[in-house]
Amino acid sequence: MSEKIDPILRRALPEDAMAVTDLVQRAFAQYTPLIGKPPAPALYDYTVLIASGRVSLAEDGSGLLGVIYSYVEADGAVMLDVLAVSQAAQGRGIAKRLIQHVEDRARVEGARLMRVYTNAVMTGPQAIYPRLGYHETHRGESDGYRRIHYEKPL
Repeated sequence: MSEKIDPILRRALPEDAMAVTDLVQRAFAQYTPLIGKPPAPALYDYTVLIASGRVSLAEDGSGLLGVIYSYVEADGAVMLDVLAVSQAAQGRGIAKRLIQHVEDRARVEGARLMRVYTNAVMTGPQAIYPRLGYHETHRGESDGYRRIHYEKPL
């Protein structure tokens, strides 16, 4: 009987770039046929994002479980731009832990507001964000994607 190991959250390192890219591309691949093109996070250069110091990972003894990327916007709010969890780790609370990790960092940095958007076809995020205190602010199209925008005061 194998022992369940709690995931460790840590900042991504340059050597994580390939694994991060692979996880994100796999996590978002299911949406490409629905959107008609790859979701934006599947196209990002994770080597560059990791160098920014704003990519965090969840991992355990089995490997990489999830990835989150956020950045500070011009008005001081923190934008949660990428959240991806491996298929094998779905339903384990990894997304919630990663979001809370970014929110905690944002508070330490003095942010008063979190923002996030998701594609209109992605029903999973549309369920999790309101449960974590995010409220929908508007819907619109940008960069050829139909997006739903959310905010959460910190």
